[in-house]
Amino acid sequence: MGQENNPPTPVVTSPSADGRNGNGNGRDHHGVHHDNDDSQEVRHLHPDATRTLDVALGMPLSGCRYKCTELVRVMEQALYSLGYPDVAKHLENSSGVDLHSDRVRRLQEGCLSGEWGMVIRLIDTEKMHLFGLDSSDVAEGGASPQVGLEERVQKAKFLILEQKYLECLSSGDVQQALQCLREEITPLGINMPRLHELASLMRCRSWMDLMESKAWGEKPSSSLSSWGQSSGKDDGLGHVSEGAAVVVNNGSLGRAGGSSNNNGTSASGGANPQVSRQQLLRKLQEVIPSSVMLPENRLESLLGQAVANQISQCMYYNKTDTTFSLLSDYSCGPEQIPSVTCQVLDGHSDEVWHIQFSSSGQMLASASADGTCIIWDYAPPEASDLNGGGSSSAAKKKFKLKHELLGHKKPIAFVCWSPNDKYLLTCGNDHVLNAWDVETGRVFERYEKHTDSVTSCAWLPDSKRFVSGSIDKHIYMWHLDGRCIRHWKGSRINDLAISRNGKWMVSTSNEKKFHLFNLVMDTETIVQEQESIISLCLSKHSDLLLVNLQNQKIHLWDLNEFFECCGTPDALPTEPVRRYRGQHEKQGRYVIRSCFGGSNETFVVSGSEDSQVYIWHQQKGELLKVLSGHSGTVNAVTWNPADPYTFASASDDHSIRIWGTSEGGH
Repeated sequence: MGQENNPPTPVVTSPSADGRNGNGNGRDHHGVHHDNDDSQEVRHLHPDATRTLDVALGMPLSGCRYKCTELVRVMEQALYSLGYPDVAKHLENSSGVDLHSDRVRRLQEGCLSGEWGMVIRLIDTEKMHLFGLDSSDVAEGGASPQVGLEERVQKAKFLILEQKYLECLSSGDVQQALQCLREEITPLGINMPRLHELASLMRCRSWMDLMESKAWGEKPSSSLSSWGQSSGKDDGLGHVSEGAAVVVNNGSLGRAGGSSNNNGTSASGGANPQVSRQQLLRKLQEVIPSSVMLPENRLESLLGQAVANQISQCMYYNKTDTTFSLLSDYSCGPEQIPSVTCQVLDGHSDEVWHIQFSSSGQMLASASADGTCIIWDYAPPEASDLNGGGSSSAAKKKFKLKHELLGHKKPIAFVCWSPNDKYLLTCGNDHVLNAWDVETGRVFERYEKHTDSVTSCAWLPDSKRFVSGSIDKHIYMWHLDGRCIRHWKGSRINDLAISRNGKWMVSTSNEKKFHLFNLVMDTETIVQEQESIISLCLSKHSDLLLVNLQNQKIHLWDLNEFFECCGTPDALPTEPVRRYRGQHEKQGRYVIRSCFGGSNETFVVSGSEDSQVYIWHQQKGELLKVLSGHSGTVNAVTWNPADPYTFASASDDHSIRIWGTSEGGH
């Protein structure tokens, strides 16, 4: 926000103690401090004063303005939040702009102290002031001040009385809770599903019962602390407590003294309603206009939007340090992307078909047509590397052979690490799966039920169960101890994956579709594609799915809404959200795999039949890098989950390449 070429901000000034007009705060008009004893001047802002937004942030903001009083309120809230209440109060007094009105303070104090009767009366008598839209709200929303007023009032009452009801139950006052439910909540006539849920909670007899039933939703955050304990006074329902006034006067919720546990109880183990009361105020912010009650942490929210916008403008964002400077705009360049060969691993004597990093990123497993699997360990540099006098890049950690696993009679097609990195699955053309003990390098268990090549496998989150798919048209779910515990029969399986929460399985065959299995509800849903799918990859959070097609195109599907809705047909995606192009698009002969990569899965990387590695921006779909180095088809790629500046590629040229950034690239 710039200040040049702006008209003077209208203010109402009061003369300083010596009769002179000026800023009176010991600083000149440049903000430079001057030592003097003059009393500070009061400069009340005109309520309609505005300033111009000079920074466009890549958007057409020319001529856009903001209200100075709103900026001052945001500053006051931030000062309270940072622990400078005296400075914030001085700003309120000097500017004549209060963070909140007296009505809002009374509402906040009443909610925090449990003065439910007083709060309801305040809403009834001051509803136009508390819930009515002012001119700025009307300008933004296009509605009249009266539109939706009664609806917002009713919702606010429901939230407040719901809190009262739950606290009565948690304290064991069932009679009072029943009276509140029948005589206060039910007559509101809104949110009947929630009303029925509240009625079902009558069987709860303790705070812990209510917590287990998630009566307040998910567990309250441990960062929200109890002001009742810090005040040393009873936080009962009789009066506005000193602690409530402290919290409100400090202009920030959840920052008073005291402590609470993760489950919302006090340090002594008893019920602690203060956490849920603070959450109540957050819920009320959804029905009270922002011009009346400023949304919590508004400055942080605005700064977050600014940083997010700057990141979105950077095609190469791959930052590991999550601290951003507010003093300059964020920018980055292509040096953030690993594009330099740091190491070539040549332990295999035939084509390398698949590779995968362990969950910790400290180990790499490779599967080859030579029938072996190699576990590579990310080892620190040797003393000779450190003392050799060469460049610092030579002293970086290198992968070294840890185990060569000899247990298959034919080529190995796939490897998969258990989530806890203790076991490694291998499968291939000999119809067998092996589970290996990573520490010893020995076979832990063999699984022999498939009658054709086993093409893929995937672990469930518990590291005790996994699934395997085969050309024999069967999918089996196994227990680590060797038991087959579930079975599906359908099409020949090319690839499969398990969601992070273990509730979903995705599989694909040579047909132009992929299958979504709900492992909890035991249902199956089919999604159509344009071409036959040869491989797939789920994102870290399992909300996005990459599919490699036989014509060497790559599509990105968004499954988040479908998974969130537990497989509701209406939420089923019908089209991919992104298509990645750039490599030679022709009918492929081999299985090519792609994956997500980068600090926030910013990139999509894939092998190809033209011996090159391709990297795209995941959201924008733009091709960022084409990497040469291999002399044969690049079959698979894997990005280090712990190091966003490292990924690996496997090729028919019998080698594995480790890619990193140039020296100083990050």
